[in-house]
Amino acid sequence: MKKIILTFLLFFTMLTFSYGQDLIIIRPNAAVGYFYADDTKGTAVNYGLNFLLSSNEFQRYGLIFDHLTMPDNKEISYLCTGIMIEQVLLNYFNMGIGTIGYINLVQTGENPFGLYTHLGFEYNFSRRFNAVASYRSDFIFRKHFSMYSALQLGFGIRF
Repeated sequence: MKKIILTFLLFFTMLTFSYGQDLIIIRPNAAVGYFYADDTKGTAVNYGLNFLLSSNEFQRYGLIFDHLTMPDNKEISYLCTGIMIEQVLLNYFNMGIGTIGYINLVQTGENPFGLYTHLGFEYNFSRRFNAVASYRSDFIFRKHFSMYSALQLGFGIRF
């Protein structure tokens, strides 16, 4: 619970320092992919929100809040929170990287950390709305090293 509170405090601190900016992006996203570890393998899904602030027209930074779960295995259920940076190249290619803490929602288990990356395509419908389709990879550093790869789709709303 302390990690969630600290993450929210970090987010509001970022909002305070970026008060003069006009672009805050809230991006709901969902993904379906493959979870691979020594002890577990199978299809996994995740869904959540990204809160992003713009440094300039092509660079962003922000927070990730996701829920990663495996429908076939009730032992894998993580609340993923972390920080990320994102860059847009040539107005369409979107890439990002960040560090994530995986909070285990099942009582038995550990709370590992990991590295998040994505590479994809971004299309702006207007100044306020955009869509992102990307390939996501999570490298989860736990006792049995895990990797989660997924095709992800998100829709951004700018304020």
